[in-house]
Amino acid sequence: MTGEPVRGSRDFRLMVAPEPFDPVEARPSVMAAGQQATVVQFAALPSEPDIARLKASYGLRLDKFIPNLAYLERLDTATADRVRADFLVRAVTPFPQASKLAPTIPATGPLDLTMVLFEDSDPAAVTAALTAIGARDIATTDDRESGGRLRLHLTLDDPSRVAQAAAIDDVIWIEPEPEFTLMDAGAARVIQSGDPSSGPVWIHNLHGEDQVIGMIDQGGVDLDHCFFADNPPNKPGPNHRKVVRAFNEGVVGTHFMWMAGIIAGDQLGFSGNHPNRGGAWAAKLVTRSLGDLKREKISTGFMVFSLETLLKASSDEGARVHNLSWATGKVAAYDVIAQDADRFSFDHEEQLLVAAGQNVEQGPENLPPGIAFNTLCVAATKAFPDHMSRGNGVNGPTPDGRRKPDLMAVGCGITTSTIPTPPPKGPFCDVETIACGCSAATANTSAAAALVRQYFQRGFYPAGEPRPDKVIKQPSGALIKAVLLNSTVRMTDHPGYPNDITGWGIIQLDRTLFFKDSSTRRLIVKDVPKSAGLRMDETRTSQFFVNSGTEPLKITLVWVNRPSSDQNMPHPRVDAIRFEVEDSQGNFYMGNDFDGIAGVSRKLATAPANPPDAINNVQMVIVQQPTPGTWRIRLRQSGHREKQRYALVVSGDVLVDEL
Repeated sequence: MTGEPVRGSRDFRLMVAPEPFDPVEARPSVMAAGQQATVVQFAALPSEPDIARLKASYGLRLDKFIPNLAYLERLDTATADRVRADFLVRAVTPFPQASKLAPTIPATGPLDLTMVLFEDSDPAAVTAALTAIGARDIATTDDRESGGRLRLHLTLDDPSRVAQAAAIDDVIWIEPEPEFTLMDAGAARVIQSGDPSSGPVWIHNLHGEDQVIGMIDQGGVDLDHCFFADNPPNKPGPNHRKVVRAFNEGVVGTHFMWMAGIIAGDQLGFSGNHPNRGGAWAAKLVTRSLGDLKREKISTGFMVFSLETLLKASSDEGARVHNLSWATGKVAAYDVIAQDADRFSFDHEEQLLVAAGQNVEQGPENLPPGIAFNTLCVAATKAFPDHMSRGNGVNGPTPDGRRKPDLMAVGCGITTSTIPTPPPKGPFCDVETIACGCSAATANTSAAAALVRQYFQRGFYPAGEPRPDKVIKQPSGALIKAVLLNSTVRMTDHPGYPNDITGWGIIQLDRTLFFKDSSTRRLIVKDVPKSAGLRMDETRTSQFFVNSGTEPLKITLVWVNRPSSDQNMPHPRVDAIRFEVEDSQGNFYMGNDFDGIAGVSRKLATAPANPPDAINNVQMVIVQQPTPGTWRIRLRQSGHREKQRYALVVSGDVLVDEL
């Protein structure tokens, strides 16, 4: 019996598909000859010296964590016996083949599958073994040189052969290959201030200059359109007005044109305030076709790229914000696309991924990559003056209970660049008003992210005016995400706040970004890289001063979660940080502990032993009338032995000082 853990006892169950189990209670398995997938579970979390000894003594990698207290290794029988005898080890057992299979694999074929292999596998040998059981159209994605994974993509006509595929020793995980769905829908001014007649960010000469936004979408942009054209020769490159790199040059798509126009469209030679220009109209783009994530037949076989590879290529061209106005599959499951999104965000501190929530007409649940831990998942509001009501998007939460969508942006009634039918030959400047969708809201949010990034790079923080000595050259993706979330305003059409329908509400940048000549709310931020991150069981205290209770106090914590391992993708786990705030009178507020009706944090006389939210890596404390004086923030990391990076954002009537 696996059952539930006894209250108060340590939970040793392995959180894997199809059902968690205790490896000690599992039926003993005989180790096969040669190396095979093996679970090594410890009685307690190993220390850093323990880790070093275990690696040196047994050749363990200890890089594929399985909750709880276990790792997936590739061991032969002799090594497994030696490890089993170690005083730190609780259990050593072969990894069950059933735990290599995603529960979302259909029962009927043909099956298009993605397979994850151990890093030391020979893809040619595995391809041969798969071919022998009837697999076809096999393509390899090898990201090992850049720190990524080794994957195979294949088709099995006979579903009964999936078990044989899982029996191959090199295999770690098998799941359905993703399908891709586009999430279609002054919007740019509304998310700056809530008013289409006011653009306080643009007024301060923040239009996206020096910002590069990566786009992965269907097709590409047409450089003959006036929003993206440059003077002859009008070819993508570092000096092009709009497109730094087009990885699929010559490929054009209407959906791509819509999103690109919302993000960064700006008419060539137009000196006035163009009514349909993008939210970050001075930014540049790196463009990539969504088709590169799909298996494609080429002369030498089949080719496919991973999402991580495409994102890395865009970042190499200067992109730091990435727009993903699409989703995968039909089932809300944490998959390899979500894993790639989280791994890329975790490995590249300065990057932010903005992804679309699911449209109502396309399914009942939010999907990857929007449900990844580290992406910003966006749903759509209606156009002004109805922008405080949801226009499109489905309810959360994710299957594991996390809040998605994260926030809302205008996604309805937007007029943007398009391609007429038939496509013109030569320059054109056509626009159209598109339908209401999460795609457009995502593009609007990506533009806002570029403006926030530019705010820090221009030295606006903390004085509210550009100062060269205050430039933050590389604000982290976590900081940009935290600022966007901190700027949100509660929607009016759904009860409770926050909620799983509209998340934290609609972006209104002037609620958080401080400008000396116009803002009443001050801003304090703390951007902590991994090198200075929280260690396990470390408590870190910061303090700040509240001047008065006339402005609501809003504190946002975002941390970058490590990607879920292959083995526990059906049960993705957060690397929890306890988030506690103490006011000047000794009262306590806990992250995400809200009076849902009032939409504010609950005031407590004492801090509880256990945090109320241990699954969301976005957490807030909101106090409507904060007591003046010194406030303290305490963070404690308990999820993983490695350092945890994070960002803190405080807005309100506060003194600007280092947290």
